[in-house]
Amino acid sequence: MREIREVTVFSHGDSEKLSTWSNVPYFFTDALLSRGIKVHRVDINPVGWIERLYDHTVWRVLNKLRKGYFLRYIHTYANQWEVNRRIRRAVRRYNKSDAFIFLSFSHSVKGVDVPVVLFCDWTIEYYFKYFLNRKASFIERYTLRRQDKIIEAADLVISLFPVVTDHMRSYYKNPRIMYLGNVVNSQLKVAASEAVAVKQASKDILFIGNRKYVEGANCLVQAFKLLKAYIPDVRCNIIGMEARHLEEAPEGVYCYGYLDKSRDEERELYYSLMQGARVVVNTTEKWGAFSSTIEAMYFYIPVITSPYKEFTRTFGEEIGFGYYCESNAVEPLRDALLRMFEDPAYADMCLKAHEAVIPFGWEAYMERVIEEIKKVPR
Repeated sequence: MREIREVTVFSHGDSEKLSTWSNVPYFFTDALLSRGIKVHRVDINPVGWIERLYDHTVWRVLNKLRKGYFLRYIHTYANQWEVNRRIRRAVRRYNKSDAFIFLSFSHSVKGVDVPVVLFCDWTIEYYFKYFLNRKASFIERYTLRRQDKIIEAADLVISLFPVVTDHMRSYYKNPRIMYLGNVVNSQLKVAASEAVAVKQASKDILFIGNRKYVEGANCLVQAFKLLKAYIPDVRCNIIGMEARHLEEAPEGVYCYGYLDKSRDEERELYYSLMQGARVVVNTTEKWGAFSSTIEAMYFYIPVITSPYKEFTRTFGEEIGFGYYCESNAVEPLRDALLRMFEDPAYADMCLKAHEAVIPFGWEAYMERVIEEIKKVPR
């Protein structure tokens, strides 16, 4: 079995920054470093000014011709060529690496004699099938086929989600496609007794999600307005959106926009809102911001979420740490929120929320990743 002492990690954005891709590259590389493994970091994000120019000109025109046109500059051949040039240069520079790890399904390297590992959430093909619910156009299919070839050629492919992994295993021939669990992206630790006591006294509802989740946020705001008839001093804190993104932001709704964890003040505000919340809510259809939800659970926060596939597959059709609520259902969400404030088993839900994500620690997760890399045939 091969030894892993030194790796090169390619990520979209700086993996030393917490703000990059839901904090995943930061924690991924930090977990490697914690194991005593030398890590070379390579940023494979597009060249910023070129990406902005393309997306504000060419993409806007194409999107007007076909509403919902998917491909932005990051998916173009020009960006692929430029990124591949950076990858080849990094491979030559870090030629002592025991593995080349890509935190993406869209980039890779050929002709190396060490494992090539792809780690990401879902493929572009899955995104079309599940989220967009449509087939790719002729031009879009080129990008899909390019990603398909990269995945088929990889030595090890790891997805963060079980349902996505099942789909990929049925779609691709590569036998080394795996799900090894999920991860909680948090730097802080909190004592159970302190956390539960704070939450039992709290009147704060927390929503975390950017504009992709605006439907869920608007549904929460409407449910919040109904809830105020029962709990007048209830508050609703929204991280990731500003008030202008919502249909309305009535009194008691506080929007904080995007909070960058790499900045001290914003990170402190983020965690203070997290630690002071009684419940975290996101009932957006098909996807309820999985990463931020399980981070909230780590902080002993019960959840109200839509029963989307990945969540029910991970935690079950029934959960003891909160409630499922159908998407865009205002009155049922109001009722679920009211139960969250009145349920005598609330403290137990807090403990169960934390217990449910204990297996998602980065240390244990990276142990599984390294073991799978070691198994790749020489």
